[in-house]
Amino acid sequence: MPENPVLEGAAEPETLDLIHELLAETFALFRLGAADAMQFELAVVEIGANIIEHSRASGVVTLRLELEVFDDRIVANYSDDGNPARVDLDSVALPDDLAERGRGLAIAINVLDELGYRRSGGKNHWHLVRNLPTT
Repeated sequence: MPENPVLEGAAEPETLDLIHELLAETFALFRLGAADAMQFELAVVEIGANIIEHSRASGVVTLRLELEVFDDRIVANYSDDGNPARVDLDSVALPDDLAERGRGLAIAINVLDELGYRRSGGKNHWHLVRNLPTT
């Protein structure tokens, strides 16, 4: 089995393109189904965009994304050294229809089987899991 795909670098808007590329390479390598790949990618990119947008106070924030593919699930683990995320995942809900922002976490929760966040060692850690159909 190949090494887990990893992306590490500055949390900048251009990093979203690199996240998409890493996911595409991973999906091709492990032959994930289109629906599972699309929904997992949506969640991973939403969390990545939130990290990029909300973790910076000043200076460069370093982001790390590691993917793991198992027979029954795909996992993404993010860590970053930015500001603590001010989020209560238990209270996340979709905003009203006219809101221009604030849907990312709600969408991620809806397409994932597990979404976790913790702050440890001066870093934010996000854990994303989507279960895969077993054959």
